Amino acid sequence: MKYKNIIKLITSFLLISFLTGCGVRQIKTVDNNGNVTYINKNEKIVYERPEVSELLKNRIREILNTMASNDLMRLNKKYIHPEFGFYNLFKMDGTKFFLEQKEIYNIIEDETEEVSHIISRVKNDSTKLKIIQKNVVFNCSPNNDAFYGWNDDGLFLSSMTDSFLSKMMKETNIYQKDKYKTKDFQKADLIEKTSYKVVLTPELSFYLTKIDNNWYITLIDRITSDCSSIN
Repeated sequence: MKYKNIIKLITSFLLISFLTGCGVRQIKTVDNNGNVTYINKNEKIVYERPEVSELLKNRIREILNTMASNDLMRLNKKYIHPEFGFYNLFKMDGTKFFLEQKEIYNIIEDETEEVSHIISRVKNDSTKLKIIQKNVVFNCSPNNDAFYGWNDDGLFLSSMTDSFLSKMMKETNIYQKDKYKTKDFQKADLIEKTSYKVVLTPELSFYLTKIDNNWYITLIDRITSDCSSIN
């Protein structure tokens, strides 16, 4: 089979048989230009974050427009990679959790705050906001409400991603040995080391990762702005 045909069969930015196989001695990776590389499983994978491009900015506007329309079906179909999926990070009683999902669920009940609830509150005028390249910080500020919230308002894009996901996987493995395998940590590394964080104040924060030459939502962060625990 010719080289070009091999590339067409690759369905992920980082393919490790989807992402590994016990009998596989090599790992196949694809860089931002679509070049295929084979490395030994014991070699360290080098992750590179693509440059900010118009494709990325347009993708952000398209996603916000879809959210403002509360069109979860289109959001799932076009902006969540069907194989890679995304991670839903949240807190429950002050403890951090995450779920690996293939779609954003349309949960109407309001007993607990869900991703669908946050999306339903995205306003139409958010798509007109200027995308500012800046890392904004959320302050829980338990002693002074004047400093509570993000340290700026608007729509922000940053390469300063957090490592909540990989840390939670490591912590879980202490108590449930080997629950998360190499392939899980490689997915987490791909997200944390090659993605961009998008923040639409006051409550929306998600990561976009370049997979198959396009940008997909791979993580929705509901931990940062949840002040049920400062840990």
